[in-house]
Amino acid sequence: MVRVAIPTFRSRVSPVLDSCTRVLLVEVEHNREIERNEIYLDEFSLTERMNIFRRSHVTIVICGGISDMLQNMLQSSKIYLISGIAGEIDQVVAAYLSKRLDEPRFCMPGFKAEH
Repeated sequence: MVRVAIPTFRSRVSPVLDSCTRVLLVEVEHNREIERNEIYLDEFSLTERMNIFRRSHVTIVICGGISDMLQNMLQSSKIYLISGIAGEIDQVVAAYLSKRLDEPRFCMPGFKAEH
């Protein structure tokens, strides 16, 4: 089982993980979505956010932008990062499940697909 965290803003991927207020947790098994939950990160520090990710058993983060500090924290926690992603949440989840996140339409401006 894989638990994917995606920062959200309205119905889209939030532009910056560090300052997002909500994260969608998607539980995936055998390339199929099993369950969705949302967690709120209002006013939590980066360290507190990482603790929440660890307690939530997050294994992958899909996001737009991310600071070097938070990226290093994810790496230290062995959480796989897919950054530079933009788009509607449902479309991003579907693309992740079908291994199509490298399509140009999911790339934030200024990012190249490297997934």
